[in-house]
Formats: sequence, C-alpha cells, structure tokens
Amino acid sequence: MKKLFREEKQDLKKELNGVKPLLIFFLFSQSVFSQIPINGFCKYNYYKADSGFTNFLTVNFNSDAYSDFILFNPAKKEVGVIKGEEQGILKYKKSFRVPLEITSVQPLQSRRGSGYFFSSRRKMQAGVYELNSNGKPNLLRSIEFDSYPDYLSIADIDGKGRNEILVSGSAFNGLSIIYQDKNELVEKKIIEGTAFSHSVLCDLNNDGSPDIAAYDIIRRRFEFLYNNSKGQFRKVRSIPFPERIINLKSFDINLDSYEDLLFASGKSFYIWYGDFRSSYENTSKIETRYKVDKYIIGDFNKDGKIDLAYLNFEHSLVSVLFSKNEFEFYPEIIYLQRQGLTDITPYYSRFINGIAALSTDGSIHTVTNFSSFAEVVDISLGAKPNALSFFDNENNGITDFCFIDEYDKKIKFVLRNSGGIPANFFSFQLHENHDRIISENLNSGLKNYICYSFDKKLIEIIKADFNSNKIEKTALYSPGPIKDLKLGRINDSEYLIYIVYTNNNSLFLGAFSYKDLRFNFFEQLIDTGRFYDASIGIRDELVVYYWQNAGQNVSLEKKRLANSSEGKESVITIPFIDSLRINTYTGDLLNMEKDVSISFFTSTVSNSAVVTSGSFSSFIKGKESKAGFRITSKNNIFFGETRFNGLKKLCVYLPEKKVVNRLEFINKGRNIAFTEIADKSFIGSFFVKNMTSKNYHIVYTNTDKSCVTIKRIKG
Repeated sequence: MKKLFREEKQDLKKELNGVKPLLIFFLFSQSVFSQIPINGFCKYNYYKADSGFTNFLTVNFNSDAYSDFILFNPAKKEVGVIKGEEQGILKYKKSFRVPLEITSVQPLQSRRGSGYFFSSRRKMQAGVYELNSNGKPNLLRSIEFDSYPDYLSIADIDGKGRNEILVSGSAFNGLSIIYQDKNELVEKKIIEGTAFSHSVLCDLNNDGSPDIAAYDIIRRRFEFLYNNSKGQFRKVRSIPFPERIINLKSFDINLDSYEDLLFASGKSFYIWYGDFRSSYENTSKIETRYKVDKYIIGDFNKDGKIDLAYLNFEHSLVSVLFSKNEFEFYPEIIYLQRQGLTDITPYYSRFINGIAALSTDGSIHTVTNFSSFAEVVDISLGAKPNALSFFDNENNGITDFCFIDEYDKKIKFVLRNSGGIPANFFSFQLHENHDRIISENLNSGLKNYICYSFDKKLIEIIKADFNSNKIEKTALYSPGPIKDLKLGRINDSEYLIYIVYTNNNSLFLGAFSYKDLRFNFFEQLIDTGRFYDASIGIRDELVVYYWQNAGQNVSLEKKRLANSSEGKESVITIPFIDSLRINTYTGDLLNMEKDVSISFFTSTVSNSAVVTSGSFSSFIKGKESKAGFRITSKNNIFFGETRFNGLKKLCVYLPEKKVVNRLEFINKGRNIAFTEIADKSFIGSFFVKNMTSKNYHIVYTNTDKSCVTIKRIKG
C-alpha cells in the first residue's frame, strides 16, 4: 500500500465494517489545461517613494548600467527621481518642481540630441525637458496650442537625423507635427477640424519612412496617411471601427519583419498584422478578463516571442498574456493586485528584464526574471495567494508548489526546472476558496490535490496529469463543518478521505471511499455534546481525539474505531478558561511510528498545550510571553523535515510575534522547546522544504506583500 507523508495503515477498510453507507452529493468535471512557459518571470520587489505620483517612465539620467525612474505628479507640478543600482535596487532621491503639469512623456532620442518631449493637457502646451546627471529636469523649449494635446508619437519623418513629434488627443484639433528648429518648436498641421484620440508614426507601406495611423474619435474610424519620405503626408485609407480605443501602438508582434498595429478596446486587444501588400486584412482579437486601461509589450519570459501586459484601473491589477505562437496567446495570468495602481511601464536594466507598476502611495512594484536564489525571494503569480502546498511533479527531487488565489478562486500550479527556477504555470477554477491543500503523489506527472477548509463543508479534489495536460475535478460535501481531514490510500485505484465533523450537537467520523471510479460515503457517530476541536489519527489505528465541554472543565476524549461498540476513553481534563480556543494536530510527532496528538490552548489569560500518545498525556504551560506560545489556527501548523536526512518536526507560526518556531519534544513529550527558524514573516499558509540542493527554506504566502515568499531557514 502507498504511503501519504509516511503515515501508513495496514487495512483502512477494516475500520468501516458495520458502518452504514450513505448517499452523497458530488460534482465531477474534466478539462484540458495549458502549461504556460513563464521561464522565471515572477520575481517580485517593491520600492517606496512619495505619494501622489500618477505616471512614470524608465530612463537612464546618469548614463550608468542601471535604469532609473522619473515619476510625475501633475497636481503638484513635481517630478520624482528614483536611481537604479546593482541587483535591481532602487533608491528614491528627491522631487523637483516643474513649471507645467505633465500629462504624457516620450523619450526624444536621435543622432542629433536627446531629451524628453512632454505634453501638458491642462496648459495646452508641449515641450522638451532634459535631465542632468542627478535627474533634475530642465525645460529647454515649449510650444503653445489652441486645443488640448495628449497623445505623442516620435520618429524621424524626413530622414534628416532629428526626431519629429506627432501630437493628437481626444480634445486636440486634428493632427500636428512638431519640428525642432534650432531652439524653437514649430507646429505643422496635418489634419484639422476633427479629433484623433490616438495616433502613431509607423511604416504602413513598407518603404522605410514613418507613416501615420490615427483613430478619428468623432467619425469612429482609423485613418492611414502615407509619407512621401520628405515628411509630407496624404490620406490613403479609412477603416471603420465603432468602439473607442486606447493606446494605439505599432510593433512587429509576430516577428515577420512587417509592422503591426496594436490597440485595446474594452476587454480586448486587437492586432492588425502588416504584410507585404500593406493590407492589414489579417487581424486578431484577444479577449481579456478585465478592461484594458493601459498596456505594454515585451518579451517578458525571454522565449523570443512578444507578450502583452496590461493594467486595469477598476480592480487595480496587472495581468500578463504570454505569446503562444505567431497569432495566439496563452490564457492570461494575474501577476499583481495592489491598491491604487495608476501606471505600468517596461523595466529593463543590467541583467533585469520585466515590468514595473506605480501606485498612488508612491510604491513601485516590479516583476522581473528570477535567475538565482537569494536568502529571501518573493514570487508574484497571483493577486491574493493563501493556501499553499508542495509536490514533486517528476519525482526527481525538485520541489514544485501550488497555491489558491483568493482573488479569483483558482488553484495555481508552479513547476520548477532542474535549476529550481519556476518554469511553467497553470491554473484551474475552484468552486470556492479553501485554507488547506493536501498533495498526493500518484505517479510521475500525475497528482491529486485535496482542497478544503476547517469549519466548512466543501472538499474539492483536483487530479492533474501534467504529462497529458488533462485535469479532473470532483466536489464532495461533508454533512457538517469539517474539524479534521486525513487521506488514506488502499491501493493504486482505491483510497479513503476521512473527515471528522459536527452536525446537530453531535460529532461524527465520516469516510469518502473511492473505488471503481465512484465515491461512497460512510459515517459513524462519535459522541454528542459541545465540542471545541477534533483530530484524526491513522498511523497505527484509526482513532479520533476530541475536546468536549465538561461543565467547568474541558475533557480530551479518545475514540478508537477498530471496534465501533467500544466506548470512548477520557485522556485528560483541565479547567475551562474564558475565550478558550483549542487547535489539535495528530501525527507521528515523535518519529516512533505511532500517532501523537498535540493540542494548543490559547486564551486572553494564558497559553498551554496537551501532548498525548497511547496511555501517556502531559499538560504543558507556556513559559514564554502570551505571544510566544500562541497558535491561533490549525493553518499555523506544519509537520515535516526541516533539515537534510533529518527527522520530521512540528513547526508553528506565531502570528503575534511574526515568527516560525520548530518544536522539540523533550522527554517523549513531557515538555516542549522552541527554536526560531524564521522571523519577520507575515504568513497565511506555509511549508518547510529544501528548495535548493544546499538549504532548507520556509515557503509561505506573504499576507503583507500578497506574494509567495521563499526564505532560507535559520539553523
């Protein structure tokens, strides 16, 4: 018989003899999933500047090897400067006052100079700034309009080595080209009497000269204007498009050497592919889950294809679509969800490839390529990760992991390559969020994931075949709130899911039996009364430990299931304490091939623990401060190896102290010693595992940063 976490049962079915099977309600579904090649694109960092900035841009004002950021606060007419350093470290320097509110900015680089061209919608102006080696902006020249400029596109339209600027906007009169004439900016109108919300300089007819593609927001159509290579434009084509668009860009998306047009509208991207005939007849519509408010393009996973990343204002999130082939994209991945996200920009620096997002509190959030392990690494592949578990997909010693994202109710799987770098990702929709995931190895590439929550009824079983990319989901329902769940496997095709639950002031042991592609359910009454917590042991016998109200006391009872007629056994009784909370865990805690049960007591007055095994029991008072012995949830408990070739240890998270302690049982459980293995940790769910060949790590869902953190343990 196969083992689960080395807990073994010789014949689990014997314990169910004479127990009546019941009808159960369950749902079953099958589907195919896509493994998305993220290739390490998941490393998360954030940096704090002053609040109030709404837009930003990557620059390099000091001409070193590292990218810097300039941030814009139009309301205060301020520009903030953040200096880039080694290993992607960003340091906020200071803010500078500028004479005009800046709406949008584009780098103005050419053979004959550089700088940054900006528009000021409110002041109906545009101009050129330069940045000195400290990032301080200096206004070189400006120009005034009689309408409101917004959108900018820059290219050398006449081949003279100096860039010109195409200006448009939803409240701007037509299209204008701005020329740099010595120390002046000169405007030339291309079209008047209408408004173009977006425009771009691009080579539409493949002659090497920048043409114009622009969206007429009044007539709801695209206009194509060809350049005669001397900077003179003529309208050649109109294409109706009834929906408002955002962010018209040109780029060779499918890498066929022809410029494509890319824009967004509502919850969709549109790509019009260029070809040798300049027909733009081949188009794609890529639907997104959320409205696209801003987007960027780039090869984020470094596979040679062009990907899309977009920002949604309403939900304040960043989502990424990786390219699958010339004309298709994988399902999108939510990478970030933070309060007040206002802008997104590509982020490239020395050995860094990624994206950056700005929030109104002054934080810059970056997602870049994860290439090697540090002492602490943050991974962002979701909005609000919570329940967490590990598995070994290929049974090759490389630990993979999965988590449930509470934001979209999906279980998300991360497969790592031979170097330990997250390489592939996929997700699957659940019916609801869960606090716990049990991972079970069926074979190389074939795993079971049992998802559930304490004090809830739903159990979801995900069977994932990573070799064929097929997935099966089964939903089971407990008759009452679950107090504990254990998995016992009989053979390759048969297993049991044990649950202990309450229902109408009664405590039951139930078992879902899976055999011949179907589930049966069995239950047995354990006791009646008021219950605080319960736990299942399956190591050497099937047993239920449970805490029951006993007047002015609480009593730990033990019920063996080998003989259903056998009565309960009272283990220990202790005085009741106001606001008492009990969390019980049962497993081979002493590594002696038998179950040991530990119960943690927390209250506003004191904290303590009870350890019991066989006929032995011990009551242990907390010797530290209240926070030092305060386990507030079963989700704060993990049992497993914490060092190479070591014994399994019980680890607990103390939320008030933000530390993880390893428990050492002294004198066979008569006392407990704590060893701190991680500090300054904001943990939702965690496990301890060797994520590299040299070190053990605590891996946890970080409730402070909304990411998954991998931290080398102490000792």
